[in-house]
Amino acid sequence: MNHLMMIRFLIIAFALLFGSSASFSQLISGGFTFDGLNRTYAVYLPASYQQNEASPLIMALHGLTQNGQSIMTFSGFNNIADTAGFVVVYPNGVSNSWNVGFSGGSTADDVGFLLALIDTLHFRYNIDYQRVYSTGFSNGGFMSYRLACEATDRIAAIAPVAGTMTDASYGLCQPSAKIPVLHIHGTSDFVVSYNGGNGNKSVDQVLALWNEFNNCPSTAVVENLPDLVAEGSTIQRHTWSPCDDGSEVMLLKIVNGGHTWPGSVGVTGIGITNRDIVASSEIWNFVKQFSRSGTGVGISEIPQKDFNVFPNPMIDGNLNITLPESLRAGSINISDLSGRLVFSKQITSGDKNFILNIPQIKSGYYLISITGSNFSGVRKLLIY
Repeated sequence: MNHLMMIRFLIIAFALLFGSSASFSQLISGGFTFDGLNRTYAVYLPASYQQNEASPLIMALHGLTQNGQSIMTFSGFNNIADTAGFVVVYPNGVSNSWNVGFSGGSTADDVGFLLALIDTLHFRYNIDYQRVYSTGFSNGGFMSYRLACEATDRIAAIAPVAGTMTDASYGLCQPSAKIPVLHIHGTSDFVVSYNGGNGNKSVDQVLALWNEFNNCPSTAVVENLPDLVAEGSTIQRHTWSPCDDGSEVMLLKIVNGGHTWPGSVGVTGIGITNRDIVASSEIWNFVKQFSRSGTGVGISEIPQKDFNVFPNPMIDGNLNITLPESLRAGSINISDLSGRLVFSKQITSGDKNFILNIPQIKSGYYLISITGSNFSGVRKLLIY
């Protein structure tokens, strides 16, 4: 065998040995224009990710003044995703905050943005609509509760950490279905007090509300977890179960814990960080039990079933749009698969069936999204 043939043999052997089995994790940055604002995110695809298999999604929402990179770093979700096989997305709030009802806080339509993000990830990465979960730290925890109140039919379970509900959100909350809740909070949290105040409800008030919504037992089963690391805090697990439609409410009460993420990588906030548990693992182990189809939790159909476009593929620049009767004012946006906006139009409550004339756009695949105060949907659009 000459030298050239030997090289060819080694290349083929290497390809056969590693080519079909090698897989790599990916961290992909993305963004799109929503409600006139440039919204960005990073999505983590684990090494086990396969495009032809629907994957669960965890939305990890950062705290006030933080960003997606912050919670990605301290939560360690990527490492857990590599073994558990879920996809994680780290969205960025406008000006490093989420609109959760704080007086003088963000006014961005974050519920609409996050629902559009779910749709975008579903079409790009085959996210399982039935297994979408939300967690968040501090301000991101408040946002998870807001999603549970306003988008119950899109979220299978939530797991807020060190974040409760504002007085405004608490008073307006009307979930459309039962939803499992895991809450993690330190009793010595002086940023978002365990006992409430400064426009926020206490942990006990918040969990009483969700116990009522889910029709849970009035008394929790309480368990003291082992104090494995002497860092000055301990954990009590409070479980209200069974609740209606297979839902559940759980509290991990960090006695003497601060405004932190238990088991975090590095420092996350202020006060004692509990090391007896890893919050991210607890969150995944809780939410993975639930799906919107498997337990009856939040089984409403996704609203976009009432949103139709034809012909698809579009050939002559004219697109027929049929909107749901429930849609009030909103907008139609068409973006390419990189998130670049190529067309936008405002719609009014009277626009239900109409022909949209679209200027000449380069052939290819696009995402057409329609959003309003009570509706959000995305579809793929092929333009010839």
